[in-house]
Amino acid sequence: MTTSRDITLRSIQWTRAATAALAVMLALSVVAQACSRDGGNDAAEGQAAPFFEEQDDTAWEWEWTREGDDSGTGQNDSDSPASGEWPADYSDDSGPDQSYDNGSASEQWLDEGPASGNPDSGPDLEPMSGDSGPDPAEAPMASSAGESATRSAQSAQPAATSPVPPPPDGQRRRPCRNCDPDTFQDYGVNPFVDTWSDPLSTFALDVDTASYAVTRNFLQGGQLPPIEAVRVEEFVNYFDGGYESVTDEFMISLEAAPTPFTDSRDLLLRVGVQAPRRVSHAAQPDTVVLVMDRSGSMDEPTGNRNQPMSRMTLAHRAVELLISGLPRHTRVGVVAYESGSSTVLEPTVIDGNAKSIMDRIRSEVVPGGSTNVESGLVRGFDMALAEADARRQVLVLLLSDGVANVGATRTDEILRSIGERADIGLSTIGVGLGPFNDELMEQLANRADGTYHYIDTPSEAVRIFVDDRDGLLTHVARDAKVQVEFNPELVRSYRLLGFENRDVADEAFRDDSVDAGELGVGHSSTALYELEFNDEAVRARDTLATVKMRYLRPATGTVVELITVLTASGTERRYADTSPHFRLAAVAAELAEVLRGSPYTTRRSLPEVIDQADELEGLLPRDPDVAELAELARTAQDLLERPARR
Repeated sequence: MTTSRDITLRSIQWTRAATAALAVMLALSVVAQACSRDGGNDAAEGQAAPFFEEQDDTAWEWEWTREGDDSGTGQNDSDSPASGEWPADYSDDSGPDQSYDNGSASEQWLDEGPASGNPDSGPDLEPMSGDSGPDPAEAPMASSAGESATRSAQSAQPAATSPVPPPPDGQRRRPCRNCDPDTFQDYGVNPFVDTWSDPLSTFALDVDTASYAVTRNFLQGGQLPPIEAVRVEEFVNYFDGGYESVTDEFMISLEAAPTPFTDSRDLLLRVGVQAPRRVSHAAQPDTVVLVMDRSGSMDEPTGNRNQPMSRMTLAHRAVELLISGLPRHTRVGVVAYESGSSTVLEPTVIDGNAKSIMDRIRSEVVPGGSTNVESGLVRGFDMALAEADARRQVLVLLLSDGVANVGATRTDEILRSIGERADIGLSTIGVGLGPFNDELMEQLANRADGTYHYIDTPSEAVRIFVDDRDGLLTHVARDAKVQVEFNPELVRSYRLLGFENRDVADEAFRDDSVDAGELGVGHSSTALYELEFNDEAVRARDTLATVKMRYLRPATGTVVELITVLTASGTERRYADTSPHFRLAAVAAELAEVLRGSPYTTRRSLPEVIDQADELEGLLPRDPDVAELAELARTAQDLLERPARR
């Protein structure tokens, strides 16, 4: 007869046996997975492993392994980030396929006619020819309705952000000799944002490059830059993005992968926007109005020790380069200012007058006196307005060290005094350091529909006024905005690197009265996001992000909206599989993060920046900017280590 005690004993024995069997199965599974990974690596023999195996339900993972590291741990002798593994299920049973191309410019257009100030105006988006697009019911992330529902559901609660960790070394500001005369604005560091609370990230596009050139000037002069001088997006945008371009159309490129600078469970997402390098219709300026600073500070050196010269001499050379490359029918007017302002030259056609124009500039634009930038800009804009009234396209170029010490010295006051005229663009060219007002020059360009650049050597003047002349003069997009919507079921949180002063309210994305960014012919703009993922499995067809771009075409006055999506299968499994230009953007951004004392990085990442920059020299051997980036990283490391050696 079987007693209850016998049943209990047998149950215990069965439980123990089942537990032992389960342990054996788990051990065999781990061994099999390791053997499979090793065998796959041996079979590939250096060939890039596929990110997804779509023919079965095999679990895959993003990995980060340093090239040359055979251990598979991703670790090296320095204190680089520890690697890890993120198992995921990439099976293809996720439902209907989405017809968007992963990471390519699967664009939708919205030609609304004249721009509208109503954020809800305009018809629903229609897919481009040849791309049917996903069914709105099947792809709510790509639909306007889904976007509105998400916003309204979250309107009652504020967006949650991760606490910002303390800055490295317990300091936010860095003392720097000879930095006091320079004025920079600290816009802070973007934190991680909880995706469930706020899945939308909206910002104005930016193609400014001044911050990188300013930082280079400091480093080559043997000084670390002020933390406030470093803007990540301007470091990244200084370099060629390597994007494809088509005539008349913008292209959106998406690329994502683990990097040596992020946690191994995270990805870096690159959102690239490329303006067309050739356009059929463009708003080229008929008149260029030069507003030139001739105050006493322009007699100071530019600050670059390698090529010493006065700021005024460099400004004269830059203007000569510009005039020599403008179409001969272009009209050029010149206004100069110091304590007051005066008209040096009424708008004059270049053809037959180029030499006399330069002679007038050299003889009358000479340094001396205080700096009344307000007076110069008001006079310059009055000249521009008269040209615009004659149905001419006008661009105002301000060349200055930005040191305003007479009249209205704040950006808002200056812009208010010139009326913020939307029909006339203003771009600013900063010249020299110490004293130098970076904040004034940047904000003037941002608020007046222009771009901001910085020159400190003749070679940098060639870069801006010769190599990038078309982009400087001819805009193909005004008030350009980007909105990225992340899938909260996959992306736990995200962080936009840089663009702190280019934030746009999510609900203002379709409000065409909101000021945003400008792009010229051939310009590209790159934004980088760090993505933290949930623990849930990720399938190949799962959407990670939906990216939209909206802008005004200056030549026609119509508004265009583009859209593309990135699915999990469109990402790269390893950093080594990414494009060289993706790596270049990652390296440039990390160097900027270190130099601005970002709480999300430490000095330990600088050796990794140097290593990766050195590798890029081999991948992009014809790009001298890459070699310069590696050298600047080594200089920064040396300067950061000097206090420790003392």
